[in-house]
Amino acid sequence: MLEKFLILGIPDGGLFLARQLRRQWSECTIYAVGQKRDIGQYSNIIDHFYGVENEDDFTKVLMLAHKELGEGEIKAYCCSNPMLEWIVKHQDLFDLFTFDNPFLFYQVIMDKKKALVLCKQCGIRQPIDYSLSKDKLNEITYPVVTKPLKKMVDNPIRKCTYITSEKQMGNFLDWLDEIHADVSNVVCQQAINGDNRWEYGYGGYFHEGKPLIDICFHQFRQHPQGLCTYIREMTNSALAYEIRELVAPLLRETKVNGFIEFDIKQDSDSKLLYLLDINPRPWRSSDMLTVKLGNSTIFAPRPINCYVEWLYPWKAFFSKKNPLNVSRKQCKQVTGTDNFCKFVSVTDPNDPNPTRQQKRKIIQTFLKSIWK
Repeated sequence: MLEKFLILGIPDGGLFLARQLRRQWSECTIYAVGQKRDIGQYSNIIDHFYGVENEDDFTKVLMLAHKELGEGEIKAYCCSNPMLEWIVKHQDLFDLFTFDNPFLFYQVIMDKKKALVLCKQCGIRQPIDYSLSKDKLNEITYPVVTKPLKKMVDNPIRKCTYITSEKQMGNFLDWLDEIHADVSNVVCQQAINGDNRWEYGYGGYFHEGKPLIDICFHQFRQHPQGLCTYIREMTNSALAYEIRELVAPLLRETKVNGFIEFDIKQDSDSKLLYLLDINPRPWRSSDMLTVKLGNSTIFAPRPINCYVEWLYPWKAFFSKKNPLNVSRKQCKQVTGTDNFCKFVSVTDPNDPNPTRQQKRKIIQTFLKSIWK
């Protein structure tokens, strides 16, 4: 019987997974469910795309997909935050589809407060967490960073907001009131010293908590903060070892399968490493692994000997506005330039439509910004 796959969320990372599935199982059937802006819907390697915009659509479409894919095992992959936020509300779907991990894993990791407790139990260093309750605001030590707990709630809240004073915090909380946002959907954490020279990522494809293929990288340039436009693989083997050791207890505890990525920052003064975020899915720049894999796949990797330079060129212009970003010259000074191979996000000569559509959308965004 041919393999059947259902990808839940097909932005950049989901598209990379779909291409890997097609390369490993050329005759498989791949259906995808995603938001109507997901770039992967334009790919010629998926057999059908269902566009959804809300949780009701999501559950209806999954039942429809289950019926249309027919009998037999259907392997499902969660590849975006919105899909993960919806799937953890529907444990019954884990009876219909086969996921990489049990329901409880996603439920814990997608709840930032539960994930914080798990990391503390594993002895993993994280930034101090502050309450935004009015009676506890005096306990905050600035600067801090605020993030939304859930991406599909209170969308106007930015992925990462840097707040340096009590006055700025007051303005931020007033703004939340104005837009009728729920303050309980906001996480407030200690800001770790240093620009993006000190921000790292570690991710890969895992089996029972052990990497089949993984990569440590510098998140040098971001726009907005939290979304990378320029990455270089880490060449400092001692630092890469420290990063792997930081998250190893969680990997051993959860015995995670499939994709997972960790955002990590090193304090520029103390040099201590802090875990900022956990993404139990293919992350935005996961297609950087295309270079490492050569002619193999994440499912049976045979890595080649080179370092990766990854870029998202159509967003790079806007990244000049971010004061935390590092110049290209400094980036290369940190990693060196020997044995690097460049990869442009989303590109694939056998599947060119997503790249064309991405260029078109970025140009439209650029023209709208000029018009404003």
